[in-house]
Amino acid sequence: MPHNQPSPDNERLVDRLWNQIWIDGALDKLDEVIADPFIRHTRDGTDITTPAEYARHIESAVRTIRGTEMVVEHIASLDDMVFARLHLHGLNLSTGATVKITWLTQYRIADGRIAEAWTMHQSGLDW
Repeated sequence: MPHNQPSPDNERLVDRLWNQIWIDGALDKLDEVIADPFIRHTRDGTDITTPAEYARHIESAVRTIRGTEMVVEHIASLDDMVFARLHLHGLNLSTGATVKITWLTQYRIADGRIAEAWTMHQSGLDW
């Protein structure tokens, strides 16, 4: 692939992570989407995990917040990197309140899977 090119395939892979895995709950497809190991950089630090361990993380997260819709406000790619701004609309299962969480994300794709992710999220943003 020539350098400095957009990659619609990589953008579709990120969309698949959010919509098929997080929203639809197809955890059995996770190993098709993320690499082993999968490196995550979050506000809590860096975590190196396997697809099975990340599936457990997703299961734990959706016990409290159930996403009902993922809106991709912007997605762009350059070579092996994908950048996205997303809104998760959902329900707090403890309180019954609706929630909106905004995500700013960057992903590195390797061998057709998401190998590394940098993510920040904030509840209640309206941008």
